[in-house]
Amino acid sequence: MNVFFETNKGLMRENNEDSLIVEQFDDYCLYAVADGMGGHKAGEVASFIVIDEMRKYFVSNVEKKDFKPPLFIIESVKLSNDRIREESFKNEECLGMGTTLAMVIIDKLQNIIYIGNIGDSRVYLLRNNELRQITSDHTYVNELMKEGKITPEEAKTHPKRNVITRALGSEEIVHADIFELELFENDILLLCTDGLTTHVSDDRILEIIKRYGASQSVQKLIEQANDNGGTDNITIIIVDNMIRGETNDR
Repeated sequence: MNVFFETNKGLMRENNEDSLIVEQFDDYCLYAVADGMGGHKAGEVASFIVIDEMRKYFVSNVEKKDFKPPLFIIESVKLSNDRIREESFKNEECLGMGTTLAMVIIDKLQNIIYIGNIGDSRVYLLRNNELRQITSDHTYVNELMKEGKITPEEAKTHPKRNVITRALGSEEIVHADIFELELFENDILLLCTDGLTTHVSDDRILEIIKRYGASQSVQKLIEQANDNGGTDNITIIIVDNMIRGETNDR
């Protein structure tokens, strides 16, 4: 299993408020991206807190016999949310801060992928030349699309397209959507913040990964997002379950 990742502040932002995790053990791997939001530098505080809490909780629990990925997602989200809110109330500059989260745990023994998300950071699966978004954005425009009130094309230019309806730190209790999938040989997982998906379409993401392979695609995708405006921080993790000797033709 090969992993490639990078975070970039883009062209328009002074700070990088994104954070990421790559933690790999013999039986389980944890990958996550978080996109912080808030006042002066508060966004980077929020995203750092969730990544820091999850990393520590994962490292301290992953080798226990009773480790269960769905329970880990639930418990680590609660711990992170509580910590963000505690810091927010202690520090006036951090009041109201929050963060998105998109995370993946891979059970290498059972070949199962567990996915959790809050907000509009995403997890995609590339399988059999098809790129599929697994997570569902917690955004105002996505709710409008689900209700049939606007089309996907209208959503791209909607004035409230950046309004998030769920974020860590925003409420006393925040739940992650949790998904479970079987992991197949040659699957590729893409985790990203919306700095990528705001500027690069799913079709173009697929085209780049197929053309350059997992090892070069992170940098190529960041370049594409910046070429198309670079208005936000961009964070990408690509997990490639390519079997040695296979080609990159997805």
